[in-house]
Amino acid sequence: MALPNLSSLVSSRVQLALDKAWAVSTREKYTSAISVFLAFCSTELVPEPARLPASEYLLCAFAASRIGNIAGTTVQGYIAALKAWHVYNNAPWLGGPRLNLVLNGVENMTPTSSRRPPRPPVTRDMLLLLAARLSSSSFVDVAVLAAATTVFYGQCWLGEILSNWEDSFHVGHTALLSHLSAPLNSNHSRKLFLPFTKVSKSCGEFIYICQQVNAV
Repeated sequence: MALPNLSSLVSSRVQLALDKAWAVSTREKYTSAISVFLAFCSTELVPEPARLPASEYLLCAFAASRIGNIAGTTVQGYIAALKAWHVYNNAPWLGGPRLNLVLNGVENMTPTSSRRPPRPPVTRDMLLLLAARLSSSSFVDVAVLAAATTVFYGQCWLGEILSNWEDSFHVGHTALLSHLSAPLNSNHSRKLFLPFTKVSKSCGEFIYICQQVNAV
């Protein structure tokens, strides 16, 4: 089907929307995965026109290229990036049942060295140890302890309340003191607005922090 001949303004807006479709961290991971795929194609002398759209055979070959050497979840991430790349470039995605079988095989051949044991959970004793090493007279230490206890009792991720950039501050991605509500009840429970999460994006969401007995 032929595409309608729309104005350059409309086309530029579509492109802008596509460019903003993924979080920065996701876009960086996808870019890295696409680079791995293109390097594979260069090694295998795959002509550039055959790389996009990629045939299911090529996708299967790429997915199986390091079977037994890397985790199946890593390969699944690569394929997800390639699918997003195709959609971004308005190219048909040709992955199908055969690719799914190959991915299952790669997952089954994941080396033991790539399987990490679950991390131990953070406990209240850990928070007590942290609090004992921090100084209440230091603004930085107070902020560190506030972040740690908020994440622990609010059951969220550090990345949901802190900036992802060590050397910069992004107000649209960081929970501030102004985002903390006044006490909601006699127990002094409060709600904290998270301005950006991976699921809700810039719509944000609220978490509730309840008063704890013998809290840190």
